[in-house]
Amino acid sequence: MTNGQSDPLIVLGDGSAVHEGKARAERLHEQSKHASGTTVPKKSVSSTLLGLRDKAQREPKHRFRSLYREINLLMLHESFRELKRNAAPGVDGMTVAEYEKDLDRNLRQLLERLVGKTYRAQHVRRKHIPKGKGKTRPLGIPALEDKIVQQSAAKLLQAIYEEDFLDVSKGYRPNRGAREASQQLRENLFLGRVHWVVEADIKGFFDNVDHDWLTKMLEQRVDDKAFIQLIRKWLKAGILEETKEVIHPATGTPQGGIISPVLANIYLHYVLDLWVEKVVARRIRGNKVYMRYADDFIVGFEYGEDAEWFYTELSERLAKFGLSMAEDKSGILRFSRHDVKNSGCFTFLGFEFYWANTRRGKKTIKRRTSKKKYRDSLANLKTWVNKNRSRPLKELAETLRQKYRGYFGYYGVIGNSERLWQYWNDSRQIVFRGLNRRSQRKSYNWEGFNQMWNTLGIPFPKIVEKPYRSNQCQISYL
Repeated sequence: MTNGQSDPLIVLGDGSAVHEGKARAERLHEQSKHASGTTVPKKSVSSTLLGLRDKAQREPKHRFRSLYREINLLMLHESFRELKRNAAPGVDGMTVAEYEKDLDRNLRQLLERLVGKTYRAQHVRRKHIPKGKGKTRPLGIPALEDKIVQQSAAKLLQAIYEEDFLDVSKGYRPNRGAREASQQLRENLFLGRVHWVVEADIKGFFDNVDHDWLTKMLEQRVDDKAFIQLIRKWLKAGILEETKEVIHPATGTPQGGIISPVLANIYLHYVLDLWVEKVVARRIRGNKVYMRYADDFIVGFEYGEDAEWFYTELSERLAKFGLSMAEDKSGILRFSRHDVKNSGCFTFLGFEFYWANTRRGKKTIKRRTSKKKYRDSLANLKTWVNKNRSRPLKELAETLRQKYRGYFGYYGVIGNSERLWQYWNDSRQIVFRGLNRRSQRKSYNWEGFNQMWNTLGIPFPKIVEKPYRSNQCQISYL
């Protein structure tokens, strides 16, 4: 196996972090002491983050010290303001509104615990969200003060690692959307001479992140034991199940934790992104196209033997870092303009990607709403209608407009008109049946329903996506 051990930033094969000497990071702003003893920064949070980003960009191997001290009173205030006000409370039962009643005093006390190293991460409340077919997705809900500190730490890490992350990483990053990523992938596959696609699903990624490996990865850029220890507190925090059982995880980072997305991107930056772009690129014979969105990724190859080699190596690569593939959701499929009839269809970011012929007989890659997402959207709408059908029609109309705008805003991609109109028709059937169950007497026939529907201003199916500019494509020509 090609493991690239000459480059520890790619493989981390020697089990130790890369140390770049004893040079201290520049202090990004002066501080003064408030009368109460609380540290009050003179410079804004944005200045601190810009300074970190600039340093990270200028010195790719620099290891940052004193990050822990950047979590000051101003940072905590800003992090609190960025929390979702209607988010579910954690084990402490504390809501944003309640905490805000004495915000300054609460944040000063929180800062004192951080400075005095007496801060302790509370248990994470776990809630299981139904996924269909009897399956659930575990969602971790941290306590409010843990959310505040996690938000601060995430901002610092994001400022540094945004300069390290590759463009092929699209999820949980600023100014990058899933629909736009799907369009870029479509263009890259269309122009990139790809004939084979590897679909790979990481089994239980968030539950299997290895804490020691993650620590070594963080130490590539962070030389601050207090900051690393802060993150490990969240990783090791007990999980309170709905059964009231407390689980102490040996691996994983809770889905739902504010710090989890950036930690996931850091982990997969080293496990996958650098490996694919540096090691795999040197090993294969033909072209490749790669894109990752959170823990979902697609790799396209020009030659079948490259795809087969990669698929075998991928299992070993993931296993090295405590991960594995979901075999039933992974595989290799033919995906070629030269064999449209036998080319397969893969799903990514809620869309099915497939080769097709245009009206003029030219070959192209199209996207349509995936069958699973389509069924889920209708099921969720049906659940909402049945639960809220007794509410006044004016209130229902406002929410319906939001739901349709959101649906068409995401799935309104070029080439997906047929499935948009299918959703329009099927969803109207659901609303029609739901409103007619408001009472024992039937409320509408179809003529009356159509008249009512038109007065509500529900948006029609619409393609919102603009044509992709070819000079934006990030294609790997190897």
